[in-house]
Amino acid sequence: MKTVVALALLPLLALAACRRPDPGQSSRTEADLAGAWVREIRDGATGLEGFDLREDGSVALLGIFSMDGVAWAVSRGELVISTRTDRDPRPTPVRLRIASLDRDALSLVAEPAEYLAGTWRRGQVDRISGVVTYLERIALPTDARVEVRLLRGERLLARTLISPEGPVPIPFLISYLPDAVADERAALEARIVATSGALFETAEPLPVGAGASGVDLIVRPAPGAR
Repeated sequence: MKTVVALALLPLLALAACRRPDPGQSSRTEADLAGAWVREIRDGATGLEGFDLREDGSVALLGIFSMDGVAWAVSRGELVISTRTDRDPRPTPVRLRIASLDRDALSLVAEPAEYLAGTWRRGQVDRISGVVTYLERIALPTDARVEVRLLRGERLLARTLISPEGPVPIPFLISYLPDAVADERAALEARIVATSGALFETAEPLPVGAGASGVDLIVRPAPGAR
């Protein structure tokens, strides 16, 4: 009897083995996804928007300023992008099913609808890196956040929001579409804020060239900061 039961179970075990997830599939998909994806801005304005899926697991939103990217990963055939807003700094995951993916095209589907769903194409991205620091010998409150903005005049080109994990200097990496700084110099500014209000800010924007690294942004006490 035991032999009969065992033989009956063999096809089921074989089927289960065939359906077992490939542990390396997510890693391969992440490698294929890494980099920038763009599309035309959806509200009718001219230009591009998108996201930069960085190899370290962080993500930057390109031309989308209503929220800020935090992290990304692939899980069970879905691209999971965590975002946050100025009002709510807690990361909120957005789950997007990967409907199709090839070298230059990506289709994401979400139920219910999500802004980041839709069709994307492979794009180019530039990055500027550096640190934000201040000279005062004081610690930041636990709810402090650092915002770094890339500007051309009054126009916002890109930004990143950072939750410091230690003392200054605080490293930053900001991604932007290359055309945004193609022919003109842009400038960086930074500020550190908390629930109590602005704590530090740059005295004036710092001119920066495309793809700059090692940028040192020094912030000073904001007017009225305690």
